[in-house]
Amino acid sequence: MKKQKVWMLASLFSMASFAMVSCNKVDKQANAAEKVKVEQFLKQAATNDNFQLMAGMMAEDQGKTGSVGALGQKIYHVHSRTNPVLQEIAKKKAVELPAEMGSAKKALVDTLEAKKGEQFDESFAEVEVAAHEEAIAFYEKADKEVKDPDVQSFIDQILPVLKEHLSEAQALRSELSSPK
Repeated sequence: MKKQKVWMLASLFSMASFAMVSCNKVDKQANAAEKVKVEQFLKQAATNDNFQLMAGMMAEDQGKTGSVGALGQKIYHVHSRTNPVLQEIAKKKAVELPAEMGSAKKALVDTLEAKKGEQFDESFAEVEVAAHEEAIAFYEKADKEVKDPDVQSFIDQILPVLKEHLSEAQALRSELSSPK
């Protein structure tokens, strides 16, 4: 009877050890997956920020109408404040952010640079609507998938601002496309 209890205890200990090792392995995999999500988020958010900084600056300089320059200034101002926050989070998470904005965003900048006057204004409004729709979808997806508290805090702060910018870009697009 005593041997049976010893064997039973040994079996239970063995199963508990196996369960702990399995849980530990699952935790490590989950942490690694979360780290990848955080890195991807930070890199894409930085790319978006770099693009918005450039587009905002261009609108201030090249916009023909005052409303284009005003929206550009607002966008530049916001993203010049969010960019250092992203850099701080990235540093804390040991993630190297891209210095460039990526080829797709660079192509949009090149398209805007080629436009002048009213064509620039209309293109800027279109690009900003599309870019903000894309950014909002990206942030909403990350809000559901990324659990990191620093990233969540950043998303909570920037998402309402992006929605406001989208609304303003849509209004600008309507203003510019209405008959004069």
